Amino acid sequence: MEVEAESIRIVTVSKVESPSPGDFNSLSDALAVVKPNTCVRILAGVYEEPPIIVDVDDIQVIADGVVSIICRSMDAVLKLRSRRTLLKGLKLILVLPEEVETDGLSCIVVENGSVTMEECHISGSAGGVLVMPSAPDDAPEPVFRSCHITECKDFAIKVMGGSNPHFDQCQIYNIKGFGIVACGDARGVFSGNDISSTSHAAVVSGGKSASTFDGNTIHHCSQGGFWVQEESVSTIINNDVHNTRLAAFQVGGHANPTIMGNTARESQGGGIVVHENALGVYTRNTVRNNRLAGVGVTDDADPLFTANTICDGQSGGVVLHGKCMGVFERNRITNNARANVGLKGQARPLFDGNTVSGGSGYGIWIQDTASGTFQNNVIERNAFANVAVSDSATPLLENNVIADGLQMGLLLRHTERGVYRSNKISGHASGNIVMLDQSAALLVGNHISRGRAGGVLVRGSSCPTIRQNRITANEGANLAVLDEAAPIMEDNLLADSPARGLVIIAKAGGEYRRNTIRNSDLANVYVGGQATPLLEGNSILDGAASGLVIEDNALGVFRLNLIAGHEQPAVAVQGHANPVMELNMVMHGGSGG
Repeated sequence: MEVEAESIRIVTVSKVESPSPGDFNSLSDALAVVKPNTCVRILAGVYEEPPIIVDVDDIQVIADGVVSIICRSMDAVLKLRSRRTLLKGLKLILVLPEEVETDGLSCIVVENGSVTMEECHISGSAGGVLVMPSAPDDAPEPVFRSCHITECKDFAIKVMGGSNPHFDQCQIYNIKGFGIVACGDARGVFSGNDISSTSHAAVVSGGKSASTFDGNTIHHCSQGGFWVQEESVSTIINNDVHNTRLAAFQVGGHANPTIMGNTARESQGGGIVVHENALGVYTRNTVRNNRLAGVGVTDDADPLFTANTICDGQSGGVVLHGKCMGVFERNRITNNARANVGLKGQARPLFDGNTVSGGSGYGIWIQDTASGTFQNNVIERNAFANVAVSDSATPLLENNVIADGLQMGLLLRHTERGVYRSNKISGHASGNIVMLDQSAALLVGNHISRGRAGGVLVRGSSCPTIRQNRITANEGANLAVLDEAAPIMEDNLLADSPARGLVIIAKAGGEYRRNTIRNSDLANVYVGGQATPLLEGNSILDGAASGLVIEDNALGVFRLNLIAGHEQPAVAVQGHANPVMELNMVMHGGSGG
């Protein structure tokens, strides 16, 4: 507050025994008679005061030395109702008996006006600062700058109604309750504050509050950092939240906050938890090294996560369960100790354009009856399968790059029924795609290459549909079918394997139509064991060995296939094999057809 110097009348308050007697011996006496444009200078000392009401506009109350004002009444030390008033350098203490019920009590109450408090120290056995309008149309707009609020009970700061305070560069610590509570229609800006050692959440934003929290540091709280609930639409930006006992950010109810540019780190809980029916926009946050999931979404929540970094977690990266949805786009989800992304329950999110890499567990693990759409993501270099789908999950994976995993690219298990379309899947140590149990996946239009233990392995009783894929240059068989698996395989290209192109063994069956199988170093097609496949209308071409080898006790029907251009016999039937061969064209085999 700026007032011209010549317009200010200066009065002093001093103790009775002071060597420099003032105009008044108590602040309450001075404020009872001062007029606007007065500066009240309080000399150093400890003042026992009754509750004080500050309702004169355009005054200043300045401490000259260390000034402590103690109130022992069941009321606030100060009730602030004035405009353009400055209070500076005061130490304000509310002292109540321990057995007194303190609900609704606080050291400072701001009822209306635009008071500024600077460099004050606020403490006591009740709440710290309560900002609450005395009338619905008279919302207070106080400013608290560089104040210490400590040793309070219930809360350090509570903002209600349509109040619009500004708390800047304050220190809030050792609170037996919440740090900041914004409720009702509260607004206000909280910037650059340091909040620590609260027994409850550091910040609660509830009701329909629309407060802004910018650039605060929150740490070492006995519960969480930010708790956003009810219908709050607060804006939370550029805060550093670390070493909290529970989640750094928890968003519930029907809250719809904007959470942007924050750091959530080293909590004993999760980084960001969104639950119940909460929404919200979460962008450019860094979530790292939390004990539980970096991001957890559950219940019916439906958040938007954009361009966040979620990394180095001691558990999972992003975990979704319940019936939640959510959109996750352009996030970096990396180096988490468990699955980088995990879905359970009936979760059905959209993941678009994310990088999921370097995890010590699965890249993406989709379980239960979860579904969702995963498109345009890069999923690479995870220790377990880059993508694992199990139980009865039904995801859609489209246009992803899935590469260079230390185990499989896609691991498809149980009765999953996912759709996998137009993905590039390459370079995996234990096979690019492995299907087990009763997988009924649909693979369409994928490019599957450079698998170090094969391209596609179909096992168990799996019955996938495999259409229009390019399965090339895998170090094991481009496609192998074992056990009692029975795929439908149509219009695929299997090429350039240094091993076999298509292997069907054990009791496997299936239908293989209109595929092109070419340029394998070993047999382009090998059928063994007790396999009973149907191969119809395929082109089996240009192998370095035989085109079609059928042996052991294999049966099967081979009809209308073109088998040509092989350096060894185009067709070799060996052992006790007894296939049905109909209307095939066999030509240009080395040493005969």
